[in-house]
Amino acid sequence: MNFLHERDFGDIVLSLAVVKSATDNANYYIQNNPKAVKLLTPLIEFQQYINKCDIFKSQNIDKSFVDFRKQGLPWGVQLGLHHATWVKQDADFSKQWLTAPKESRYNGTIIVNKTERYANPLFPWMQLVKMLGDRMLFVGHENEYDLFCRRFGKVKRLVIKDYLHLATAINSSDCFIGNQSSANCVAEGLKHKSIQEVCLWQPDCIYKRYNTTLCYDGTIDTEIAGAKIHIERPMGKVNKQESPPGGWNLTINGKLFNSYALDVVVNHARNNGVTGKKLEIEDMIVAETIANKNPDPIMDRFANDINRVKELLEKI
Repeated sequence: MNFLHERDFGDIVLSLAVVKSATDNANYYIQNNPKAVKLLTPLIEFQQYINKCDIFKSQNIDKSFVDFRKQGLPWGVQLGLHHATWVKQDADFSKQWLTAPKESRYNGTIIVNKTERYANPLFPWMQLVKMLGDRMLFVGHENEYDLFCRRFGKVKRLVIKDYLHLATAINSSDCFIGNQSSANCVAEGLKHKSIQEVCLWQPDCIYKRYNTTLCYDGTIDTEIAGAKIHIERPMGKVNKQESPPGGWNLTINGKLFNSYALDVVVNHARNNGVTGKKLEIEDMIVAETIANKNPDPIMDRFANDINRVKELLEKI
């Protein structure tokens, strides 16, 4: 059975799940993309259901993925599913569709990749580098690596020779961390332990499984090789020396006390029977004030997108 593609590397990797569902005796051809043929052929031909991968030279094709994007790419629909729908082939993306060797030299490492596309500004890259940077190996173009190190901190780089090398490194590592890239598609195909930087405006690589964390709001709560990783997206810090918009608030017995001076509200609280240390009363005032205000403009800016992705995850 012959298959044809020509698109991005990640598209090709995802399409292999469809190929695996269709046959255990496939030939895979790639047109108009000699770089993809060179870099992807070793990985594609390593799969037991593939006979060979080669440049398209007018061979007879049974199923072509070439124009799959012409059907449109609705928000929230998995990119892999678009491939399956286009060629009218059922595919189970919950099952592993890639295999790769393991090499001990990558034991204990964390493979990371971040491209310029499909970014999420809430993803806690800096915190992850601080926690795990000494174990990280960055895979990707040199300019991507340089930008990553400048923005988030220095990590080592792994220069890969082809995508079988990439898959081997990921398969041998403790975890893959990355955005929606071709490297992430490889990790997905392997069903390897992963943390994904979910793109809020195009979340089309969401595949829920027990060993992946789909981070869309900056929160991560997982384990990597037994080590607990817990990161909460930090909310804006409240400076008690600066009055928030609208002033400080505290409700006592249904009556709202408000002032731009924190001490004034503290005095109102004490005069109306609130006891405790000044710091404790201040914390009560701060808690009520920020409950009705969003102190984080970044979170406020992306609130609608975050809620959409959250609802999407609940449906999948």
